[in-house]
Order: sequence, then C-alpha cells, then structure tokens
Amino acid sequence: MARVLVVGAGLAGLSAAIDASANGHHVVVLERSSKVGGRGTSQNQENFSLSYGPHLIEKKGPLWQLCRRLSRRKFSSQSIRLDKVEILGHGMVRPKGDISKVIENKTAIRQSDPSNKIVQGVSFLSSWNKKNSIRNKALLKSKLLVSNEGWIGLVGRLAAALDEIGVLIECGMEVDSIHDYGVNLKGGKRIEADVIILACGLRKAKQLISKLDLNRSKEVFSKSKSVTASIIEVGLDSKPLRGRQAIVDPDNNAAIIDYISIQPRLSASGSHLSAILVGGLKGEDEEIRYSSKEERMEKLEKFLDSQASGWRKHIVTQLKQERITVLESSENRIDGFSFSDLGIILAGSWVDNEYILSDAAVQSGRVAGKNIPKAMN
Repeated sequence: MARVLVVGAGLAGLSAAIDASANGHHVVVLERSSKVGGRGTSQNQENFSLSYGPHLIEKKGPLWQLCRRLSRRKFSSQSIRLDKVEILGHGMVRPKGDISKVIENKTAIRQSDPSNKIVQGVSFLSSWNKKNSIRNKALLKSKLLVSNEGWIGLVGRLAAALDEIGVLIECGMEVDSIHDYGVNLKGGKRIEADVIILACGLRKAKQLISKLDLNRSKEVFSKSKSVTASIIEVGLDSKPLRGRQAIVDPDNNAAIIDYISIQPRLSASGSHLSAILVGGLKGEDEEIRYSSKEERMEKLEKFLDSQASGWRKHIVTQLKQERITVLESSENRIDGFSFSDLGIILAGSWVDNEYILSDAAVQSGRVAGKNIPKAMN
C-alpha cells in the first residue's frame, strides 16, 4: 500500500482518488479552492444549476460509466437532437421533411468535409473544434446528453463515493512545491507521500515540475497552450430559442445551448441558456479576432441578442465568465507517466488519451489511480 497524494479535486483528481483507493492505497486529496469539481462544477441559483460553460456528456463515456457505477441512483439524461440543432445560416443539421437535405448533410459529416459549414458546426458543438471523432460520432448517434442533475450532481456522486470509503478531501490547500517525499504547501506545512498525482491543470503541473527538473519540464511541456472562452449561463422565464435546442455559429466559434429544451426535467418552465464563444485572443488562434476578453464577451452578448431576442428582459439569474480555460493541449503528446521515476503521475484532460474534455479528465485520472506501482521507487 502506498501513500498517495492527489493534487486537485476536479474530475481527474476525484477519479484518480477513487481508483487509487479501490486498489488499496491510502489517499488524500488536496484542493486549492474552497470547493471540489474544478471547471466541472456548478452552482444552484433560483432553481437553475449554472455551470462554467456548456458541455454535453457522452453516453457510455468514462464519466457516464463512472457515475453509473458509483451510485445505485438512476442516471437520468436526455440526448440532444440534430433536428433541433441549427447551424447559423445553413438550417437544421437534420431538417424534418427534407430527406434530400438530411442525406446531403449526413454524407458531408461522414466524409468530414472541412469546408462544409454543417460539418464545422457539428465539430464545434461536439468538441469545441478539437475535432474528436469519438465525440462527433456520439453526437450523430444521439449519444451526447444533458443530465437532470447538472454538474453539481455529477461531481457530488464522485465526492460522495470518496466520503463513503474514507478518503479525505482537504480544500483551501495550495501546493507550493514538490520535495523528495511529498509536497510543501503555501504557508509552510509539509505533507509526505510515496506517490503524487498532479491533477491540478497543465499550467500548475508544469510550474511544480519545473522547480524539480527544469530541462525535463521544458521537454515534456514544450509548446503547450490553453484555449479560453467567454461564457454566459442564464436562467430565463421565457423560451427565446423557440424550440431549438442549440444554435451554432461555426464562423465565430460560438454556440448557445438550451439545457431545458434538451432535458425538460431540469425545470417545468423557462430556459437555461448556456452560451460560449471560444478562442480569438492573442496566443490562442492563428487569427486574433479580439483585442481583449471584454471585447469577446461583448461579441457573445450580441450573439445572444441576435438569436435569443429579448433575453435580457427575462433574466431570473445569470453567471458570466469573461475568460475560462476550455482546452489545454501540447504539440507533444504528454504521457501521464513522464515523471513516474520522480514518484509523480500526471492526470487531466491534457494528458494523452483518446477522449477529450471531461471524459479525458476522468479517463486519465482512472488510469493514474490504477497504476500507482509505476511511480513507486
């Protein structure tokens, strides 16, 4: 049995802790913020579960499977329907009553025609332009879902499972550096461990490892970057999308999703709109489209004005984030065991695996938790 310290209580960290504990190790989780979940969390306001940007769960993907396994409570969800997804200026992905157009769009998607706006819209909606074939296929097969629990419910399932097996999650604990037998916290406290799982985001992991071995850190994390987005989550007492479940603007990397239209069990009335505009800032795309995060947020608000007319007059509650990280990546494929000889395992959506977004985080966390011996000297 090893003493395992998990740094970060997001989806990757919680998943790693679950599997490490299940494999007989003594696990402690440290989280810098005051609550668990990382970006995969939400907050309840006025009966709306507002999260940090839109996201759809893949049926039978790593997150879906883990949540199902951990709880006897049924996992209730509804899939997004392509006959209710509009690609701005090009109609519905699967228009009702127009068989020839349905076949035309389906053929273009199967052939992955990069110049086709329907293809671009589907790719953006499924993976924020990460171009992941698994997510694209899931969307086409009606396997991208909205849960009636919101992110707070899904994260709650993972946290409750850890509580049941006695795994300690300590919030408000920021790691300052790694030493030979554990970590130093800001404030001077020292915690010993045999194996450390860094599930704290690419930037923080790079920072911590650079203090240990700068040259290797540069080699492994070379040309890594983050892509951010501006998001607006808003609960309304009206239905401005008029039955549409999503509107996608592939030219501007923007989308609006109505969670309640997809999953009516979330609320008896109104709309829960989740709007996102990805990239466009310096260092994120080849083309710099916005001089600041404020300008990008203004563009997103105008997109909402044009597609959800009158939404500002019907706000019940809202959450805005001008800049939130949605994708972390590196030109090099980052192996989660790159620093296993130092007793360190990496976990997060940026660690190399076949999935992306929340599923990549969960998958990398579970792989880390199951393979603790690889990092034991």
